[in-house]
Amino acid sequence: MRGAVLLAALCVVAQPAAGCTISNPYRPLTARPAGTQQMLLVDVLALDLSRYPAIARLRNVADGKVRTISYWRAICGGRRDPARGERLMVYLRGAEALGWATPAEAKAF
Repeated sequence: MRGAVLLAALCVVAQPAAGCTISNPYRPLTARPAGTQQMLLVDVLALDLSRYPAIARLRNVADGKVRTISYWRAICGGRRDPARGERLMVYLRGAEALGWATPAEAKAF
């Protein structure tokens, strides 16, 4: 019984990368993600990819404040993930990122 519980726990914690058979090409956002409460233009200072969801440290371009947010990585591709040193528009709900876009992509919608 303990073995079954341990196996079930490992399956739940395992990252979804193992389930990817092919990677999807990157597609920029075409609209604000549903549920967006706040949009910020930020500089990406640091990323912690050891957790799932990942953690990003961002500096708000408008006021210079640094904040930490969580976001779900695009393991199989298909959408933008932040990279250290990039300036991106982030769409937030509370302290979680719903999506990322370059300033040029964000102006398009």
